[in-house]
Amino acid sequence: MAGYKCVILLLCLTFTTAQAAKGKTWALLAASANGWGNYGMQADVYHAYQVIKKGGIPDEQIIVMAYDDIAQNSLNPFKGKVFHSYDMMDVYKGVNIDYSGKSVTKEIFLAALRGDKEGVKNLTGREGKVIDSGPNDNIFVYISDHGGPGIVCWLDGNDLTAKELNKTITTMHQNKRYKHMVLYIDTCNAGSMFKNILPNDIGVYAVTATTATEPAFSVECNSQYFSDLSWTCLGGLFSINWVYETESDERTSATLEQQFKEAKIACEKFSVPKQYGNHSIARLAQSKFFGDSALKPKLRRRLRRSTKNMQAIPKHMQAYYLLQNRLVGLPNGSPEHETVAKDITRYETLMDQVDSFMEAIPYTIDASFQTNENVEWRKRNFGDIDWKCYEPVIESVKTKCPGIWYNEEAKYYALSQFGILINLCNEVPVEKLRAAITCAADINPLCKL
Repeated sequence: MAGYKCVILLLCLTFTTAQAAKGKTWALLAASANGWGNYGMQADVYHAYQVIKKGGIPDEQIIVMAYDDIAQNSLNPFKGKVFHSYDMMDVYKGVNIDYSGKSVTKEIFLAALRGDKEGVKNLTGREGKVIDSGPNDNIFVYISDHGGPGIVCWLDGNDLTAKELNKTITTMHQNKRYKHMVLYIDTCNAGSMFKNILPNDIGVYAVTATTATEPAFSVECNSQYFSDLSWTCLGGLFSINWVYETESDERTSATLEQQFKEAKIACEKFSVPKQYGNHSIARLAQSKFFGDSALKPKLRRRLRRSTKNMQAIPKHMQAYYLLQNRLVGLPNGSPEHETVAKDITRYETLMDQVDSFMEAIPYTIDASFQTNENVEWRKRNFGDIDWKCYEPVIESVKTKCPGIWYNEEAKYYALSQFGILINLCNEVPVEKLRAAITCAADINPLCKL
C-alpha cells in the first residue's frame, strides 16, 4: 500500500513538473478611458478577452482592467451590452473585470504585470489578481487608450511613460518572469513607447497601432443602431483588425507575423502599425498567446471589411468629431442641437488655447522658432526622447497648466503637439524650457482653471 502511494505521488510530481515545463499563458488587458465617447477602447479590451477566453485560457490567467461605465451608460440604447462592430455581437457578456473604476491606474497595472501581489494589496486594500508567471510562461499585454509621445494615458492623469514600462519589462526579464512576452498598444504615438528603447534580446515582441509620430484612429463610428445623441465609435482601427484576424485564424498554425501583416494592410489608408523588439517571436503560432482557435473551421474565415469607404477618426480628436457628427443629425433650433453646438464652441476654444500655449513655449525661448512652418513641423517630427529633460518638462506642464493636463479634451489634443517639447529638449537646457512653460502658462487662461 505504501509503495502504491509512492507511485501515485511520483506520478503527480511528474505531471506537475511537466506542466511547469510546458508553461502557462497569461494576459493583461487594459483600457482606462471612460465616458461614452471612449466606448471603443473598452470594447477593444472586452473583445480581446472573449477571443482569449474562448481560446481556452482560464480566467485565473487573464486580467482585465476597464473603467466599466459603458454597458450601463445612460446613452447606451442596448443596456448591458457592448458591441465592437456593426455585426452587433455583444462582447461584454461574461467578461470578468478584475479592476474597474478608480482601480484602473498605472500603479496597479504595473504591479499586476510584474506579479506584485503585496503591491496590489497595498494599492487596492484587497487581494487582487496578478500575473504570477515563471520562466516557462508566455505573457500577452494589450492596451487600448489615448496616448502621446512616450506616454500612455491613464484616467487619473498619472500616466505610464515608455521609460517606466520598459524598465518594468527589463526587470521582469532579469527575474525570469516569462519565456516570451508580447505587447500590443493602440494609442496615438504608440511607437514611441518602444522605438530605440525596447531591447531585442530579452524575449519581448511589441506591436503598436502607429509609428512614434502618428495618431491612432477609431472606426465604426456611424452605426445606424445608435441615435444621434449616442453617436460613438465602436473600436480602434488597429484593434478591430487584429482581434478579428485572431478570431478567424487557425491559431495553431497561423503566426503573429501573419496577423500583423493582415492588420497592417487593413490600416494602410490611415496609419502604419509597427513592430519592435525580438522579431523572431512573430514567427510563433498565435495559439501560444491567445489560446487555440475557438470557431469551427467553416466559420473561421471571416470576410474582412473594406477600409476603402471607412470613416476613421484620430483618437486625439475623437470627442470633437463625435460632437460634430451628433450636431448634423439634430433638428436646427432643438434644445439638443443648441446644447451640442455650445459644446463644439467650448471645444474649439479649448483647442485655440492649447495652440496658443504650445506655440508660446518656443517663442519665449527664441522668437526665431516661431514660424508657422517651423512649429507645425516640430509638433509631428521628433527623434529620440531625452528623458532627463522630457520627464521634468511634463511635470512642469502638469503643475503650471493643470487646465490642460487634467482636462481630457484639452490634454489629448495637446499631446499631439508634444513633439515640440521633445525637439526643444534636444536644443536647449531643461531649465530654460521649464521657464518657458511657466511663462506660457502665465498668459494662458486655460492654465488658470
